[in-house]
Amino acid sequence: MQGSSRRKVKIVCTLGPASNTPERIEQLIRAGLDTARLNFSHGTHDVHRALFTSVREAAKRTGKYIAVLQDLQGPKLRVGKLAAEGIQLRAGDEVLLFPEGTSPIASTHGRIPLPISAEIAEPLSRDLRKGSKILFDDGKILSQVKEVIGCEMVIEIQVGGKLTSNKGMNLPGTPLSLPCATEKDLKDLKLGLDLGVDAVALSFVRTPKDILFVKEQIRKTSNHSPLIVAKIEREEAVYAPDGILEVTDGLLIARGDMAVELGAQKVPVIQKMLIRMCNQLGVPVITATQMLESMISCPTPTRAEASDVANAVFDGTDAVMLSAESASGEYPIEAVQTMSKIILEAESEASRYSVHQQQVPLSGSLVESIEFSASRIATHVGAAAIACLTHSGTAARTLAKYRPEIPIVAIMDNEASLRKLAFCWGVEGILIPELVATDDLFGMISRVLLENKRAELEDYIVITAGLPTVGRGTTNAIKVHQIKAVRGPARSSPL
Repeated sequence: MQGSSRRKVKIVCTLGPASNTPERIEQLIRAGLDTARLNFSHGTHDVHRALFTSVREAAKRTGKYIAVLQDLQGPKLRVGKLAAEGIQLRAGDEVLLFPEGTSPIASTHGRIPLPISAEIAEPLSRDLRKGSKILFDDGKILSQVKEVIGCEMVIEIQVGGKLTSNKGMNLPGTPLSLPCATEKDLKDLKLGLDLGVDAVALSFVRTPKDILFVKEQIRKTSNHSPLIVAKIEREEAVYAPDGILEVTDGLLIARGDMAVELGAQKVPVIQKMLIRMCNQLGVPVITATQMLESMISCPTPTRAEASDVANAVFDGTDAVMLSAESASGEYPIEAVQTMSKIILEAESEASRYSVHQQQVPLSGSLVESIEFSASRIATHVGAAAIACLTHSGTAARTLAKYRPEIPIVAIMDNEASLRKLAFCWGVEGILIPELVATDDLFGMISRVLLENKRAELEDYIVITAGLPTVGRGTTNAIKVHQIKAVRGPARSSPL
C-alpha cells in the first residue's frame, strides 16, 4: 500500500462572518480545514467563544481533530476616528499627530490635526526621530517625521491619498518599545486559556523576550499549555530570527505587514529564508497573507495565486493560511477546496521541484537519530506507513522534519496533544484509549492501522517507540514489522 494521496501541507482557515455557523464550519472541515484561526483583532469574547464551541462540535461530527489557533491583535498602530468622509492628504501637507481623546497642545496653524490611538502616542514619541518614516493604510500614504513635541509628532506628507478612520500605521526602520502583548491581548489570552485553544499566535514579535513573556504569563495563570506561534512581520524579527526560533513552538510568516515594513520585493526571499531555517530546526511554519486573495469575490484564483501556494509547498512550508478568503469572502468553501487541490498537485511533483533540503539529525539527540533513521528505512523497504507511538507528539514532529515520502501516523492517547499536530507537515493522527506497554504492542499497532485504512495485510510498517516501557520521552527503538492477520478491535479514532 505504498504511496498516498493524502495532503501533507496543512490548511489554516480564518473564521469570520462568512464562516461563523456550525454548518459552515463543518463544510470547511470537510473541504480540508485543519486549523481554525480566531482573529482577535475583530469580534467580541462572546463571538469567539461561540466560534470555538462550533469548531469543537463540528470536529466531533466529522470525526477529525481540528486545532484552534487564537491570533492575538498585538500593539495595533492605527489612526483614530475621523469624519465619515475621511481626510484628503497631499504631498507637502504638514500633519500634527496627537493622542485620540485629547486636544492638540502644539500649534495646529498650517497643520492638519490627525488623532492616533492614545495608547501608542507616548511610546511612538519616544521611538521616532526626525527623518523617521510613517506609512498609513498599508503603505498607500507615505510621510516623514519633522519634529517630536512631547507626545505629539509633526510629519510631512510625501505621497498623499485619502485617509479614513482606524487605518493602520507602519514605521519601517524604527525599533519599537511597545510591548508585544498589550493589556487587551492579556485579557484575550485569558479567554483563550479558559476555552482551551491549541495554539496562540503573537503579533509583531521582535525578540525572544516577547515569546518568553507570554509563556511566563501562561505558566503563572493556567495549567493549559498551548503552542506559541511567533508572527514574523517586523524588521527586527526578520533579520534576527535565530533567537526567536529557539523559544517558539511555531512561526507564521505574516507577509502583509512585512511587505509594508520592508518592501514587497523582499518578501519572497525572506519567505524562503525563514522556511528553510524552520525546516532545519524542525519548527512548524505557516505561510500567510493574500494566498488566494481574488477568491474573496471570485470563485477561481488567479494563475499567480495558484503559483504562490504551490511555491510555498515547494519551499517546504508546513501549512498555508486563508484570511479574508474564508473569513469574509463570498466563496469560503471553494477557497479551501481550491487550496487543497493546488497543494496536492504541487506535492505530486515535489520531488522534482522542491527546494527543501534533506535535513540531518542534531548531534547527540536520540529521538532525532531514531526518526531520521526511520524515514530512511521506511523508504528503502517500501513501508505503507511510519507509526510513531508518542504521548506528546514530539516524535512525530521530529520525524516530519525529514519529510519522508512514506505517510507519518502518530498513535496517541492524548487528544489535546494530537490536535497540536494539525500544524505539522505530513502528520496524521489516530487516538487510542490508552498508550501502555503490552506483549501485543505490534499487534495493537497493526490493528489500529488496518481499522483506519492506513495499511493492508502483508504491508510493511516502520514503528518508532520507547521500549519496553512506552513512557514519555523515551523513543529509543525502530521496528520493521509486516502486518499479518490480527485479532480484536483496536478501539481507535482517526484524525
